[in-house]
Amino acid sequence: MFMATLFSERLAAGLAAAAAIAMLTGASGTLQGGVGKDPVRWVARSWDLDYKTRVTHLHGEVKISQGEMSVAADEAEATDTSADSRNSHWVFTGNVHVRAERQGELHADRATVEITDGALASANVTGSPAQFEQTRATSERLVKGHAAAISYDVAAATMQLNGEAWLSDERNNNEMRSPSITYNMRDRQIAGDVGPAPGGRVKTTIVPKSVPGKP
Repeated sequence: MFMATLFSERLAAGLAAAAAIAMLTGASGTLQGGVGKDPVRWVARSWDLDYKTRVTHLHGEVKISQGEMSVAADEAEATDTSADSRNSHWVFTGNVHVRAERQGELHADRATVEITDGALASANVTGSPAQFEQTRATSERLVKGHAAAISYDVAAATMQLNGEAWLSDERNNNEMRSPSITYNMRDRQIAGDVGPAPGGRVKTTIVPKSVPGKP
């Protein structure tokens, strides 16, 4: 009994010391990646874990990443949904920045991210509004847009913009407005849908190229 009590006291002291060090120096962690995937890594300035609820709170300059995809924010809450932590649900709040493949960027107030089988599977962001842009490797902006909510399917590299969606191709000065817009970042394909609303229309503006010597 005495040894068990002593062990518990030392364990508690060790955890307290580790937490104190994490609070002062920041913290990082690694989750096992899916088959053929890089590990999922996270960093933050401080964190705390509740073993009973399997909920982790991360505070200050939080970032989770896998390969070229990453999500950064002021705060995050992660809930394990499997015993091996290969499946988890994350909620990010405050200055959310999602870095997608093919130079895709999302900016929002809040994001929910699903990790499935050790891989970042999807991200859903909301904002006032949520904003998206995709650039070339040279940082020349190609496509940008915004909506009340944007869903990102990692495997399909598809953005779903919902709620007063707007998308613009800055290279050609063309833009589309619709209640819902789907954009495939890999194939650069765009589709608009008004949904079940009667009388709805997808609105597209095409700006003609100027001819030298003519207005």
